[in-house]
Amino acid sequence: MRITSSAVVARPANDLFALSQDYRRRLEWDTYLSEAFLVGQADSAAVGVESYCKSRSGAVMVSTYISYSPPTHAAVEMVSGPRILRRFSGTWRFRQLGPAASEVKFIYNFELRPRLIAWAFQPLVGALYRRSMDRRLQAFKAWAENGA
Repeated sequence: MRITSSAVVARPANDLFALSQDYRRRLEWDTYLSEAFLVGQADSAAVGVESYCKSRSGAVMVSTYISYSPPTHAAVEMVSGPRILRRFSGTWRFRQLGPAASEVKFIYNFELRPRLIAWAFQPLVGALYRRSMDRRLQAFKAWAENGA
C-alpha cells in the first residue's frame, strides 16, 4: 500500500532537505519519535547508512538509506521493525516552487503480515500512517518556517 502527504513550506528545498535529514535535530520537530539516530559511526545520512527510530509508543524500526540525492530526495527501507510489517519504505521528496517556497512530500510504502489477512487491515493501518504523516509534516513545516 502506498500513502502520501505533502505541504508547501516557506523555505528553499536545499534548506529543507538538510534539516529533514539532520538526526541531531530530528526530535526538535518529529512529534512521532522519542528516539532517532544514525547507527554506527555515521554522522550524516548517505546511501547504506542505517537509522534507528523509536516511536513514542515504543515501536522500533531500523532502516537503511537506499537513495540520498540532496536536495531532491532521500529514501529508506526497513531492515527490522514491528512484526506486523512485512515490508516498509519511505521517501522524502523536495521540489523548489519559487525563491522561498518548496513542496515537501512524504511517501510510505508498506505491506502487513500475515499476507492472508493483511488485505483486511492495510486500509486501517494506512489511515493511521496517513494521519501520523500529516501531523509530522505539519510539525516539520512549523519548525522550519519558525527559525529552525
